[in-house]
Amino acid sequence: MSSVSVSNSILLVCFTFIASVILYNIRAAKKPFGCQSVPGPRLHFGTRVLMFLQVNFLHTVPEFTKFWCQHYGDTVGVWMNGGYTIVTCDAEFSQKILSGTESKNFIIRMGNKDGLKAIGMYKKGIIWNNDVSKWNLQRHIFQSGLSSDVRRKASIVARNITRQEIHRIKTSVRKDNTMPTVDLINVLRHITLAVVLDVAFGTKLDRERSEILIDCIVNYFKAWEFFLLKPRFIWPLFPYHVYRHQKAVLKLQEEIRNLSKDLNPQASPFLQNLYNNDLTTEEIHQCILEMILAGTDTSSVSLYYTIMLLTENRKIENQMLDSSNDLFIEAVLREGMRLMPVGPVIIRRALADCEISGTHIKAGTNIVIQLALQNRNPKWFNNPLSFDPQRFLQNENLIALSAPMGLGPKSCVGQHLAMVEMKPAISGLLAAFKFERINATKLFIDTKTKWDIAQQPIVNEIIIALPRKKIVLVGAHSVGKTTLANLIASRTNAVLISETARTVMKKMNVSPELLRKNPQKSLDFQASIIQHQFEKEGQIKHEFAILDRCSIDALVYAKTFCEQWEKLLDMPETCKCIENYKSDEYVIFLIEPQSTCWKDDGVRMMSKDYDDWKAFSERFKDIMNLYKIKFQVLEELDLNIRFMKVFHTLFDCN
Repeated sequence: MSSVSVSNSILLVCFTFIASVILYNIRAAKKPFGCQSVPGPRLHFGTRVLMFLQVNFLHTVPEFTKFWCQHYGDTVGVWMNGGYTIVTCDAEFSQKILSGTESKNFIIRMGNKDGLKAIGMYKKGIIWNNDVSKWNLQRHIFQSGLSSDVRRKASIVARNITRQEIHRIKTSVRKDNTMPTVDLINVLRHITLAVVLDVAFGTKLDRERSEILIDCIVNYFKAWEFFLLKPRFIWPLFPYHVYRHQKAVLKLQEEIRNLSKDLNPQASPFLQNLYNNDLTTEEIHQCILEMILAGTDTSSVSLYYTIMLLTENRKIENQMLDSSNDLFIEAVLREGMRLMPVGPVIIRRALADCEISGTHIKAGTNIVIQLALQNRNPKWFNNPLSFDPQRFLQNENLIALSAPMGLGPKSCVGQHLAMVEMKPAISGLLAAFKFERINATKLFIDTKTKWDIAQQPIVNEIIIALPRKKIVLVGAHSVGKTTLANLIASRTNAVLISETARTVMKKMNVSPELLRKNPQKSLDFQASIIQHQFEKEGQIKHEFAILDRCSIDALVYAKTFCEQWEKLLDMPETCKCIENYKSDEYVIFLIEPQSTCWKDDGVRMMSKDYDDWKAFSERFKDIMNLYKIKFQVLEELDLNIRFMKVFHTLFDCN
C-alpha cells in the first residue's frame, strides 16, 4: 500500500470519527439538558465535545468528576454518556439522592446499552439492571439468600479460610527460603472467593481452579470499565482492547456456566431462591456471576486498602490487635473504606422528574456522586486525611455520610455479608503477620489508583509478611548470639534488641571484674537487666523482633555468681517475662558453646575453662525445663545454617 493510500485511510478514519462525535453530541442534545440551580460550564457544543474526549480518552470517571468539582464546587452540571449529568461531592445532597424520600427514583444507573449487552448485564442481574421490575425480583432473591444465618456462617467460614491462607503463606516461605514477600491482594481474593462460594453456593474449588476464576474476575472488571460508558461507534478505535475485553467476558461466562453445572440447587438459601423463581438460564448465570464478582473483589480490595493504611498507623493496628471489641474492628474497616473507597463514584439515573434540596432534576438526568472527594472533605469529616476509626464510634451518623457501599434501596445488597467476612479475615491476618511495604516512595493514602470499577492500585507493591514472633537467642557468653541476631535483623526487617548488658553496665557504671568480686552488686546488676529487658519486651508486644538475650540469661548468671539469686524470682518483672516466654509468641533458641567462639571482649563475665563454659549451657536448660519453657538447640557453627533453622522455625505451620 502506498504512503498516499495510508494517508487517505488515516484521513478517512479521522473524518469519520469527528463526524460521529458531532452527530453523537447533536443527537444527545435532545435529552434533558441543564439545571439552572446547578453551577457548571455552559454546555454548548464545544464543551460537550471536550467532556466527551475527557471521559473517553483522557480521564477515568473519578478523575473527570473530580476535575469539574474542583473548578465549580461541590455540585456541578456536566455532560457524560451523551446526557446531562449532575456530579456532586456534597454529602447531604448525596444522602437525599441515595436514601431520602425520592431515593426510589434513583434505582437505575447511567450506562451504555451496547456496553451493558457486551458484558451481559443488560436487563440481567442486579448490579446494572435498569429494568425495574426484573431488578426488583432479582434483588429480592439476593436479599433472601443473605439472611442472618448465612452471615453467621460466613463469619465462621472466613475465619477458617483465613487460617488456611496463613498456613499457605508460611508453607510458601519455608519452601522458597526467601524474604517472606506476599501477593497480599491475591491472598485476600482467595479468602473472599472461598467464602462466597461456600455460603452462597455450598461449594468449594481447588487452588488451581480458584486462581483461574480470580484471573477471570480481574479481567472482567477491566472489560466492564471499557464497555460501560464508551459509545459503540468509538469501539473500532480500540480493536485490540475490544477483542481482549470481549474474550475476558466470554471466559468468565464460560467459567460460570461450568461452575453452575456442578451446583446443587438446594445447597444454599441463595440457590434455592434463584432456581425457584421464574428466571431464564441466562439470568440465573448472571446472578451467580454477580454474586461471585461482588463477593470477591470489592471485599478483598477494601481489606487490602485497610491493611496498607494500617502499615502507616501502627498505634491503631496495635489497638485493634489488643481489642476484642467487634465494633472497633468494624470502625477500622469503615475508616479504610472512607479514605480509599473501592467504588470512588456512585452512579445513578433519575426515573422521573423530582426535586432534591431545591434542585429540579428531570427524568433521565444522570447523577454521579464523587465519593472519594466527598470523604476527604473537611466539611464532612474532621482531619479527613488522618486515619481515625474513633470518628465512627463517636458519631454513628458518619457511617451514612461515608457510604462506601451505598445507601438506600440501591445500596450493596451484600454489605452486611462483606463486613462479617472482612472482620475475621483482617483480624486473623494481622494477628499472624505484620505487613510492611518495601520500597514505598509515598504515603499509601497518596497511592495513584486505576478505576477498574473496583478501584485498584496502579503499581503492585512489594509486601512482606513478618510473623508476629519474638526470636530469643539465649546461651553462654561468646556463642555468637549477637552475630546471629544482627544477621536475622538485616535479612528480615526484624526489630533488634541487643547489647542489654552493655547498656545496663554503662548505666550502673560497673565492670565485669567488679561484678565477679561483689555478689550483691552482681545481683543488683542482674535485677536491673531483668527490669530493662521487661521494659524493652513490652515495647515490642506486636512486633517481629530478635533479642540476643532475655531475663533467663540474668537468672543463669545470678545463679552462677550470687547465692541469693532466687530473690530475682520474686520480682514481678521476672514472673511476667517467664509467662511470656512460655507463650507461642516467643521462639527461643539455645546456642550451644563452640570452642572456636570463645572470646573475651571486656564485657562478658568469662568462664574459668571450657567445662565451666559448657556448664552455663546446662544451667539454661535447667531453668527453661523447670518453668516448662519450650526451646530449640542450635548446635551448628555455620552462621547461614543457623539462620535457616531459625527462619524455618518461624514459619512452622504447626
